[in-house]
Amino acid sequence: MTRPVLHALAWPGGLGGAARSVEETCAAQLRNGVTAEAWLCTANRLTPSPVPERFAARGVPVHRWTADTFLAPRAVRDLTRCLRALGRDAVLHTHGERALLWGLAAAGLTGARHVHTMHGWIRNTMADRRREERARSLLARVDAVVAVHDVVAEGFAGAHVVPNTLDARRFSRAAGDRERTRRHWGLGAADRVYLFLGRLAAEKGADRLAVIQARLQTVSAAGRLVVAGSGPLGPGVEAMTDVRMLGERADPAAVLAAADVVLMPSRSEGLPMTALEAAAVQVPLVGFPVGGLADSGLALTVPDGDVDRLVDAAVRLVRDDALRARALDQSTSALAGPFAPARHAAALSDIYDGRA
Repeated sequence: MTRPVLHALAWPGGLGGAARSVEETCAAQLRNGVTAEAWLCTANRLTPSPVPERFAARGVPVHRWTADTFLAPRAVRDLTRCLRALGRDAVLHTHGERALLWGLAAAGLTGARHVHTMHGWIRNTMADRRREERARSLLARVDAVVAVHDVVAEGFAGAHVVPNTLDARRFSRAAGDRERTRRHWGLGAADRVYLFLGRLAAEKGADRLAVIQARLQTVSAAGRLVVAGSGPLGPGVEAMTDVRMLGERADPAAVLAAADVVLMPSRSEGLPMTALEAAAVQVPLVGFPVGGLADSGLALTVPDGDVDRLVDAAVRLVRDDALRARALDQSTSALAGPFAPARHAAALSDIYDGRA
């Protein structure tokens, strides 16, 4: 039996990894005969989000909502209404802590099966750890828990590990003209682009960008650090010299395709969409062995926290054609395996039907 599913995502509103992951999941399910809709709740009332339009462009019916608090009875009522409209057999699949909380109420009101995906944990502060503890207590009440990687599933004996997915061909077609993008950034043919794409926060290693830039200037005269993203550490990154700041972007395919190598100095990861996307546009990625970067085959990794070796490895990927070819062959092969859309959709359907 193929059950209809309502994906509920509550997030700040930017085009982060969780939003891109849910977009790909909905598209994969639609392509494989599943009725999938999205209930998207942003926290920012002032800045329009590019995400609903991206879902709609993939043929995903979208229900929009805005709420910036955890206690949002009207959001629960709207989520319940959308869930009931899908029918008695509908599954509610939540993403994000607020969606999890509201989803428990909506599932209780409708009797729907409730599945929640854990995309990763942030553990920088005591507040982060308390948030994780609160989420874990809520997760004990859902029907099934999905994790994007084994490291995210730690502590959940019954969690189902279902990696993120990507329609690689579609993503690569959206890349556009690489050289035109680079010219738009003010870069010449001789420049070598070392790209950081992600949230400018400590868990993503954004505080390491100054050290990365200093090392890059030492070992590569042609190296240019390009930073795409926003976040709490944004002002400090913007104050750095000789860094091309792109800000929040709605075109990750074009940004990634214009790079020579992607840098991921993260302290924690689940299974980053950026790693799948870089492989799709044939750009190598170098990072630390955290989360899915350690064992997915999507990244060249160096010892955790060693920024100098991170930069040195990235420079070698640019200069050594044979090393670059091996890295790209590995990431391309990995992308065609467990991350395939049909495999992803089938795994989720098994969980929805209680077969997994």
